[in-house]
Amino acid sequence: MVSLGLVPSIAKADGLDLELARNLIVEGKSAEAYALLEPYEFEQAGNTKFDYLLGLAALNSGQAGKASLILERVLAVDPLYAAARVDLGRAYYLLGDSERARAEFTRAQALNPPPPALTTIRQYLRAIETPDNKPPTRLSGYFDAGTGYNNNVNTSTSQNQITVPVLLNTQLSLNSANVKTADSYLGLAAGGNAIHPISTDWSVYAGVDLHSRNDMKYSNFDYISLDGRVGASFEKNAEQFQGGLVAGQFDQGGTTVNRNSNGLNAEWRHTYNGANQVVLFGQYIRYRYPAPTLASNNFNQTIAGLGWMHIFADGRSTVFSSFFGGNERDTNLRIDGGKSIQGVRLSGQATIGERLDLFASGGVQWGKYNRTNSAFLVIRDDHQTDLTVGLTYRYAPNWILRPQISLIQNQSNIIVNRYGQADFSLTLRREFK
Repeated sequence: MVSLGLVPSIAKADGLDLELARNLIVEGKSAEAYALLEPYEFEQAGNTKFDYLLGLAALNSGQAGKASLILERVLAVDPLYAAARVDLGRAYYLLGDSERARAEFTRAQALNPPPPALTTIRQYLRAIETPDNKPPTRLSGYFDAGTGYNNNVNTSTSQNQITVPVLLNTQLSLNSANVKTADSYLGLAAGGNAIHPISTDWSVYAGVDLHSRNDMKYSNFDYISLDGRVGASFEKNAEQFQGGLVAGQFDQGGTTVNRNSNGLNAEWRHTYNGANQVVLFGQYIRYRYPAPTLASNNFNQTIAGLGWMHIFADGRSTVFSSFFGGNERDTNLRIDGGKSIQGVRLSGQATIGERLDLFASGGVQWGKYNRTNSAFLVIRDDHQTDLTVGLTYRYAPNWILRPQISLIQNQSNIIVNRYGQADFSLTLRREFK
C-alpha cells in the first residue's frame, strides 16, 4: 500500500535514479525499490527525499522495524514532513505499538494534509480504537551454517601437570581430555520467534533456538543445545515490560542430557527519546546435571542488572552498556560452594559500508566462591574477560555472511580453572521474516 498518494516526484541525485524508485513504489513493487535504494543508504542518509522513499519501500515490503528507524531520521531533519509522519504511524501500527502510532497519526492530522492523506489517517485511528482490529501475529526465524577453529575446545588449562596441596604438593599428570585441545569444527543453528498481540498493549511470545557444534577430530567435545522461551509483553507509551519462562538442555559428547535448566526472566525498558533507552533486567535459573557423577554441580543462579542503549543519529549505529550482579547457590555440595557474581559489559554496532556493519562486544566478570576447595585448600576466585569482534555483510536480502573472532581469558587461583580460548568462525545466515 502506498501511503497518501504523496510520493514526491524526484529527479536523479548523485547517479541514483530516485524517480525510478518512486515509480516502482507507485506500481506496487516496493521490494524492488528497496533493493535499488538500500545500497546507497550509507552515503545518502540525511537526504530527506531519499530517506523517505527508502523508508516507504521498507515499510511496504514488510520491514516495519527498519522503516521506523529511517522515517524517524526524516522527521529529525524535517518535523513537518507529513507523509513521513503518517508512514511512521503505519510502521508503529504494524509493530504493535498502538500508542506511538496514534501519536504520529494525530500529529500528522494537525499538519492539514490533503484529503487522501486525511482519509488514511482516519482509517488507522479507527483501527487502533477497535479492539478486534489488531496487528497480525509476527513470525520470524533464521538458519545458520558455519565453520571455525577453536584453540581450546574443551575449555581447559594448558598445564598437563599440576600440584595438589592436599596430597602434600604431589605433582599429578592430567588426562589429555582435561588439557587444552585445539580443533576445527562445523556449526549449525536454527531458531524462530512468534509474537501475537492480544490487545493494544499486551502481546504473548514464544521462541526456540537450536545450536550444535561438531569437532573434526575430538567428537567427545561436540555439543548440541536447545533453548526455549514463552511469555508476555506489555508496551504503552515509553514503557515496555516483558517476562516469562525459559528452559534449556545442553548435551555434550553424545551424553543424553548433560545439563538442563529452567527458570524465569524479566526485562523493563524505558525510552527517553528516539535515541536512548534504559533497561532493567533479571533472571532466576535452576541448572541441573542428571548424571549421578555430575549431580554435585547443581546450582541455582540469580542475576539482575541495569543497562543503557543509545542509537546514533544515522539510525544504524548503536552502543549498549550494562552492569550486573548476582549469585549461584549450590544445592548439592558443589566442591567450590556458592558463588557471588559481578560484571560489566559493553557492546556496539556501526555501519562502515553500504552493506557492511562492524560489531563488537566485551566484558569483565568476577566470581568469588564461598567454600574452600578440598583438593587445593583455597577459596576459588575467578576473573574472566572476553571480547568478540566481527563483521556483518548483507550481500543479498535476508542473507548475512559473518566472520567473527572471540577471545576469552579466565584467571583463577586454582590452576585447573585457569584457561584461555580463541575462536575464529565464518557463518552464513538466512533470515525469514
